Amino acid sequence: MTAASPATIRQAGGQRIASAMASSPLLLALAIISLVTAVRLTGTVDSDVAWQLWIGQRMLGGARLYQDIVETNPPLWFWMALPVDGIASMLHMRPEAVLIIGMGVLGALALCATERLIRHIGPRRRTFLLAYGSVTLLALPWLHTGQREQIVLTAAVPYAALVAARREGRAVTLPLAVLVGIGGGLGFGLKHYFLIVPMMLELWLFVGRRAGWRPFRPETIALVAVGAGYAVELLLWDLRFLTDIVPLILIAYGPYGAPSFQSLFGLPVIVGLIILAVSVLHSRLLTRAPFASALTICAVGFGLAYFIQFKGWPYHAIPLLGCASLALGALLAEGDALPEPLRFMAPGLLMLPFALTAREEMRPRLPDRDVLGSVAGLRSGDSVGFLSIETAIPWSVTLQGRYRYASRYNGFWMSEAILQNERSRSPDPRLVQLGHQIVAQTVDDFLCIPPKRIIVVRPLSRNYGPDILPLFLRDPRFAAVLSHYRVISRTSLETYQLASSLPPATATCRRGV
Repeated sequence: MTAASPATIRQAGGQRIASAMASSPLLLALAIISLVTAVRLTGTVDSDVAWQLWIGQRMLGGARLYQDIVETNPPLWFWMALPVDGIASMLHMRPEAVLIIGMGVLGALALCATERLIRHIGPRRRTFLLAYGSVTLLALPWLHTGQREQIVLTAAVPYAALVAARREGRAVTLPLAVLVGIGGGLGFGLKHYFLIVPMMLELWLFVGRRAGWRPFRPETIALVAVGAGYAVELLLWDLRFLTDIVPLILIAYGPYGAPSFQSLFGLPVIVGLIILAVSVLHSRLLTRAPFASALTICAVGFGLAYFIQFKGWPYHAIPLLGCASLALGALLAEGDALPEPLRFMAPGLLMLPFALTAREEMRPRLPDRDVLGSVAGLRSGDSVGFLSIETAIPWSVTLQGRYRYASRYNGFWMSEAILQNERSRSPDPRLVQLGHQIVAQTVDDFLCIPPKRIIVVRPLSRNYGPDILPLFLRDPRFAAVLSHYRVISRTSLETYQLASSLPPATATCRRGV
């Protein structure tokens, strides 16, 4: 009996691997999710997510959102933090780790649902599309794990697959449709801008089905039910968001965003639009690729949401970039007789988003040397106060260092509008009053929770906005508080260390903080 040659052995091994993947298309995707999640556990979360997790901790401790903590976003995202922080407390784990594992589980569930809905794609192609989807859902956001944009991307992929199946007239089980609808309701409900996407998908389904279109389906009923429940809860328990926060946003949030339309075109948006354009230019192929078509519509919708928000923050482009990349991947998986230029360009285009992720990971903006220096020597449980327009400065270190945060505001972003208003020929009295209010509240907060350090952004750091310390020092009470501190360092941040005890608080202190 002659021994098999090495080439024959390699060929047989390759065939066994291909056969295994064809019989279990999800296997490779779930393995990738497990690996990415394990690697991601070595890092932390970005400033917005750190603030979200801190709010979850404080709410579990009895703090009232929009009363003890001032936050401009609707409550749904913060409710999502409650089970994360609850599990972290019960298991004595860091909440960041629980969140990262949770996002891995959500990604796996989304791909399991998607796999059930795209079985018109051959097993091998489906295997590689799901594998690419696992990297897109988990690795593409990376530094922004847990952001609303990652959550909505995770919810949008199976929802797009479901709508594509409806358009093609394929059978969908009731439990699967309801679960995908609930996931869609929770994801799209995170920002009202995101609602553009299911509306566009529904219009696409209506155009494709016409007489066969039914608006009341299990997934749409589930989605609307989630939205209706959210609205009722908002009116019953979080009415302060509408009565207190929305007016604050309307008068003060405008200047806190992109300085110009040109500044919206960062690399993630440009890359996303290029990949999207490649798919759209192959519209003839899209007509035979329903899942790719649905994802393309999602990418267009998320692109509109990005520009309507008009902030230009890189993570806002995650759903656009993710859906555009997955649409191109789905086009390759669903399409036959692909043009040679597309076959040549596609691999590079599909890898390009991850090059951006790696670039951002290697060059994180915060915390920088100055921020780390300002908290050097502090211990877990020490209280800190920050005077900064840029909210990423305090929240790049506060949760990570387990410091006690003294203020009800995540940052004083409204100061930009207040200072602009002061230079106006006809100042808005509401902004004048807001300036007095935030300083007075900050004094009360610092007297209730005396910061061991107060860290102030000064003009040296022009990237982080104007100098707001003079705005606070106009108030004699704040000046009296700061007189108990001495400057211990001056960089782009001015760091004040508590030198003598503050007087007792005169106002009622917030609870749960």
